[in-house]
Amino acid sequence: MMKNVRTRLLALTATAGLAVSLGSVTASAAPTPAAAPAAPTKATTTTSTEDAKLDKVATPRLGWFSCYGGAECATVKLPLDYDNPKGAKTNVAVLRQKATGKRIGTLFVNPGGPGGSSTEMAYAADQWLSPEVREKFDVVGVDPRGIGFSDQVQCLPVERQDEVMKDLRVAFPVGTTEQRRFITATKKVTRACSKNSLATSMSTAEVARDMEMVRRALGSDKLSYIGFSYGSHLGTTYANMFPKNFRSLVIDGVLSPTAWSGTRSTQSSPLEERLKSGRGASKALDKILRECGKVGPSRCGYAEGGDPRAKFAALTAELKKKPVEVTDPFEGGTFTLTYADVIGTLLGTLYDPEAPSIVDFALTDIESMIEASEAPQSRTATSQRTTLHREVVAELKKDRTAPRRGFVYDNSLDAFLSVTCTDSRETTRIADFPAYATKSDAAAPHFGPAWLWGSAGCAGDAFTGQDEDAYVGPYNRVTPKGVLVVGNYWDPATNYDGAVRTRSILGRSRLISSDSWGHTAYGVSACVTQRVDSYLLRGISPRIDATCPAETEMFPDWGAQAAPESVPQLLERTSLPKGKGKGFPAPTVVR
Repeated sequence: MMKNVRTRLLALTATAGLAVSLGSVTASAAPTPAAAPAAPTKATTTTSTEDAKLDKVATPRLGWFSCYGGAECATVKLPLDYDNPKGAKTNVAVLRQKATGKRIGTLFVNPGGPGGSSTEMAYAADQWLSPEVREKFDVVGVDPRGIGFSDQVQCLPVERQDEVMKDLRVAFPVGTTEQRRFITATKKVTRACSKNSLATSMSTAEVARDMEMVRRALGSDKLSYIGFSYGSHLGTTYANMFPKNFRSLVIDGVLSPTAWSGTRSTQSSPLEERLKSGRGASKALDKILRECGKVGPSRCGYAEGGDPRAKFAALTAELKKKPVEVTDPFEGGTFTLTYADVIGTLLGTLYDPEAPSIVDFALTDIESMIEASEAPQSRTATSQRTTLHREVVAELKKDRTAPRRGFVYDNSLDAFLSVTCTDSRETTRIADFPAYATKSDAAAPHFGPAWLWGSAGCAGDAFTGQDEDAYVGPYNRVTPKGVLVVGNYWDPATNYDGAVRTRSILGRSRLISSDSWGHTAYGVSACVTQRVDSYLLRGISPRIDATCPAETEMFPDWGAQAAPESVPQLLERTSLPKGKGKGFPAPTVVR
């Protein structure tokens, strides 16, 4: 995802990793592990509709070439509309890392987003996959259409992007003026995307079809897959569209598919109200502040001077009234500290496997800067902490209003909206989002509005272009092979309840529950990692659900030891290398 305190969600309007989920549990204690749900009722068996549709499309030839100093790359032309296989095409990028030993299959990967690059994830496979899995699998990334090294979606003319985006470069809008400007700018982007043929053909179903075409092109192997965050919805969708075509399928950091797509009874609600993403973040922060108060200032610095929960309530109340000017203790100079910047930064820290300690660092730094009574360096016992403090301050002072320079078009918002809004069914009005934000703040203090505004572009009267071939269920098809679902209790993005609900819907799935911090659990919890690896290598679903206990203290004495990184964190700072052999050609920008 990122270095320790860099958020994947610096500005929810330019998302690099959507994190959503359904439901919440009591904040003051770990959720009670879910009992194994009963078999899904009224489960439907698959039909051959999707396979038959793709049978009409010529299987592409993968013209592999050596790229990036050891990987293999290819691009394939696939139908923009699978109902018209001879019509317009879009280029999709594919990258493969060969198995390091005796191969048993091909593992497809997706990092989430929507907007993350699967080719970059596959390239970085050695950094996040266990050696045993790398030995046995070719690892393949298929960049979703419109994203990464595939043909890139572009909704606005490059010369207009800064003009439109200036009012969107906030963590989230606070107050009537910011909200009005945010809504106006959002409509400009969404209405442009609604008229873009690629943007309205980027639903998760189309990505699943593209992935299936690449699977066919690779040969007779059934698909193995691991997807994180939004990549969980791609996995769930593939399992329901092509239930007979996979060998093993892992989803970690899981979205409730029915909440993500919406139903007739819920489409009048905004995405955040259906998914309740903010409740997961609020629950996690409240747990941290409660435990901080219990262990005291010797283990959690923010406990010094009073109850952490009361201190945080006072801090946010003051910042909501008026931003403050503070001094950067490392670089000098002053910057404006706003309520939205603090909440956006804290949301980023909650993504980290060491979230309790880093939340402590962040809030202590904020308190020190506001009071101007103690420089953050005075609490910096090790070089590791010095780095963390510097990153906290850099995140807080980031200028999100500065325009970009040069010819590069940032299509992250276009990509996020094109996928999310073609998947999600909404009849909401964007003018009602200030009222929704008030309601969301009551249900999920601070983080509810942050998540809500991130998907405001999907209001029914904002993004009006729809993909008629989007998949919106059913999600309870009985699959010949089991799906492995992973959820951790304190995930601030994909709430644990999203995993529980998906487990209860999807036929023959199993759930691993993890008492861990941060976003996703593979690579963080040794217990989760071992179970996922075993499932991938054996291709046999566990007989029963499992629970993985906490493996680290909430407020450890780090010393000079670096905190672990989750898979999303590693991927946030990993990109395809420059100047190391032949790579993908520059992707075509499609308007």
